[in-house]
Amino acid sequence: MKRIFIIFLCIFLFIAIPLHAQKKTDLLLKFSKQEGTVRIVFEAEDVFINNAKVTTSPSQIKIDFPELFNLTSPKEFPFELTPVDKTLSINVKEKGEIKFFRLSSPARLVFDFYTSKKEPKADNQALKQAEPHPVKQPAQVISKSFVIDAGHGGYDFGIRFETASEKDMGLDLAKDLNALLTKKGKKVFLVRKADQYVSLSERINFVNQKNPDVFISLHFSLSRNFVIYSPRLDEQGLNETADTYSLSAKQKKFIEKSRLLSGSIGKALKDEFKGEVVQREMPLPILRSAGAPSVLIECPSPAFVAYDQQMKTRLINSIVNGIAAYGQ
Repeated sequence: MKRIFIIFLCIFLFIAIPLHAQKKTDLLLKFSKQEGTVRIVFEAEDVFINNAKVTTSPSQIKIDFPELFNLTSPKEFPFELTPVDKTLSINVKEKGEIKFFRLSSPARLVFDFYTSKKEPKADNQALKQAEPHPVKQPAQVISKSFVIDAGHGGYDFGIRFETASEKDMGLDLAKDLNALLTKKGKKVFLVRKADQYVSLSERINFVNQKNPDVFISLHFSLSRNFVIYSPRLDEQGLNETADTYSLSAKQKKFIEKSRLLSGSIGKALKDEFKGEVVQREMPLPILRSAGAPSVLIECPSPAFVAYDQQMKTRLINSIVNGIAAYGQ
């Protein structure tokens, strides 16, 4: 009897182990189009999504999943999909700007692809550092507390440039802004102080725990312009993002202040650099779920701007001047 049991166990293991090894996680791909924007969404089990590693470049999205997967995708997907084992690559036909969010309930990876064709042209000579430029000293700031978010971090590089990445440049800028505001006696909290990955939900929770007077998220783009985003809450079909965190009501209290903050910072940047500053209202999760006056600032690509110390000082002073004008 014992011998029969052992034989049965061996047969079971022989069959079960290969079946387990071949187990694949169902991965659903969805996408939607708006003018100048394509949103790509991957949905799967929580652990599968949370352990996925994402890297992006102006023309490619690469996702390394923890397990093999069964991909279900639309027949008319506009980009080239290349699945190899546990890795999925999305190759786009033209370079653009890619923003990445990791959401939960249900677990999702969300990518917003912005085509560069929609960006207005600007005279980038006003931003070049051809001649020394007198640095304006920032005005008096009334707001007392700030949360500064350096976008991306860790294995999420953001946009990669020739000699730098968005995550590193954003962190440098956040530290400089922190130093100036702290020098003015303000209370400043950095979402991240080092090169580390911070999830979207962690960023949102951090902002709302600190309850600041002003929240600013710093990013860089492929554009030659400054772009300033303020939250929009009335976008149809995207309300689930705010509902996920049950925080949409928090930003509703500050939506007008967020618009004023965006306008004030935009004017200060335009006055300083004499170039076009693009103002946009979008339902970005990091903004629409924050319980504070909130903006996301995208700085021009280093392909158009030399980010030496003088340029960074001018940029930080301009942002602070915009905050000061907002508070008056």
